[in-house]
Amino acid sequence: MTVINTNVSGLIGLNNLRLTNLGLRQSLARLSSGLRINWAADDPSGLAIGKGMEAQIGGIRMATQNAEDGINLIHTADGALAETQDILLRMRDLAVRASNQAPLTTNDRTRLDNEFTSLKLELERKSHAVTFNTQVLFSGSFSSNGTWTGQTLQIGPDNTSNFRLTVKIASLGLSSLKLGHFSGGQIYGFSMVGGVATYGPTALSSDGNVYFGNGNVRIGSHTAAQSAIDWVQSALNQVSDVRSLLGIQERRLYHMIDDLAAEDINISAAKSRIMDADMAVEISEFTRLQILQQTGTAILAQANAQPQSILQLMQ
Repeated sequence: MTVINTNVSGLIGLNNLRLTNLGLRQSLARLSSGLRINWAADDPSGLAIGKGMEAQIGGIRMATQNAEDGINLIHTADGALAETQDILLRMRDLAVRASNQAPLTTNDRTRLDNEFTSLKLELERKSHAVTFNTQVLFSGSFSSNGTWTGQTLQIGPDNTSNFRLTVKIASLGLSSLKLGHFSGGQIYGFSMVGGVATYGPTALSSDGNVYFGNGNVRIGSHTAAQSAIDWVQSALNQVSDVRSLLGIQERRLYHMIDDLAAEDINISAAKSRIMDADMAVEISEFTRLQILQQTGTAILAQANAQPQSILQLMQ
C-alpha cells in the first residue's frame, strides 16, 4: 500500500535510531566514568550489592588506619619503657655500688644517693609526661584504675566484639608502680619498713593494685642499698612484663592489618566485577553503536524520501 500520511518505514527507522542513541549515551557514560552502573536503572540489584561492598571496603580501610594508629601508640609507650629500663639499670648499678660498704665514704654514698633519687624523680615524671595525642599513656587511663579494661581499638568494619581490640598499658610511677605478684592466694610486693624496702605479703589496695608506697627507697646506707637492689630488680621485671604485653598486642595488630588488607583486596575485586565497566567491551560496543547510528541516519533519510515516489504517479 502506498500512503503519504503515515510513513511506517520512517517511524521504524526513527525508533531504531532512538534506541541506538540511547545505547550510545549509556556507552559514553560508561566510557567516561569507567563504571558499568551509573544509574540505578542500569542494574538495580547490582547497585545495591556494590554499594554494600563499598561500605565494607570503606570500613576496612578506616579500621586499618585505626590499627596503624594503635601500633603508633604502642610504639610510643614501648619507646618510653625502653628508656625507663635504661634508667632502672643505672639505678641498679648505683644500688650495687652503694652496697659495697668497705671502700665508700659518707660523701660517696651521698653522691650515689643523690643520683639515685634524681633518677627516681625522672621515673615519676615520665609516668605523667609520656603522651600520645594528648593522652597520658602511663597514668592508668589505659588500665582503668587497675581493672585492666583498657581502651578499645575499632579494628573492623562492623559493630561486633570480633572487630575490637583492647589496648592495655599498666600505670607506672613511684606511687603507683605495681611491683609484686600473686602466690598462694597472697599478694607479695615491696613495702617500706623504717626507710628500707622490704619484700613480703602486702595488703591489696581498694582499687585492686599492689602499690609500692611512696617510693622512698634510698641508697644512703649499705643496708638500704642492698634492699634497693631487690626493689630495682622487681621494677625491671615489671617493666619487662609491660613491654612484653605491649609487644603481644602490637603483633596481633600486625596480623589484623594483614587480614584487613586481604579482605580489602578481595572485596574490592568483587565490587569491581559488579560496578566497573570492561573498557574493551565498552569500546567495541561504542564502535558498533556509532556504525549503527550512521547507517540508521542514512536509512531514515531513505525512508523519508520514499513518499516522494508518489509524485511520479501524478506526472
